Amino acid sequence: MKMNWKVIAAIVVSIAVVVWAISSVVPSSFNGTNLSFGVQGGPVTINNPSNEPIAAQLLGTGTRTFTVSSSAEALGGTSTRQGTGATATQLFEYALPPGASTFTILRGANVIFSTTTDTNLTATVMPRTDNEVRFILIIAAVVIVAALFFASQSTGHQWLAALRPRQAPVLVPAAAAEATVETPTSNRGRDGRMYSNYGNEDK
Repeated sequence: MKMNWKVIAAIVVSIAVVVWAISSVVPSSFNGTNLSFGVQGGPVTINNPSNEPIAAQLLGTGTRTFTVSSSAEALGGTSTRQGTGATATQLFEYALPPGASTFTILRGANVIFSTTTDTNLTATVMPRTDNEVRFILIIAAVVIVAALFFASQSTGHQWLAALRPRQAPVLVPAAAAEATVETPTSNRGRDGRMYSNYGNEDK
């Protein structure tokens, strides 16, 4: 059986796009005490099960400030620069409120969330914003559809024939054949009587 390399290439591209899309939108989860993890472009949700606020900080690199955006007023703000030159960092300190709180980092670079506490915290980090997730899924869908169409076209769209309903064959009942015996008509007179070819010879 001859291998269709165009079909194989289309399948490989489709699988690669699916893996890329999933890895780009799947969130990361963290839990434990003294949490420390990197914050990406999407929203971060942290659950503080205690009844008291916990001191936390967001630390970024570079001289460019970042903004913390949140529906909770206590979590909103802008980082402050620490140090100078190549070793400069951006620091934002705040009190993590009890319960679940969500924030997003805008214009940040290599921002890390960290806290020192014995309380067991849980955090969920989305790698992309909602708009970015939507864009990635649309791009992935377009590429997969194009790859599948290319694979179908390379086979002459043969798979469409399998989807068409097949017409059932019409069974025609066999008629009983009746044998017809034909009566010889030779040597029959006009009055219907039979005459033999072997009659008496005239003398």
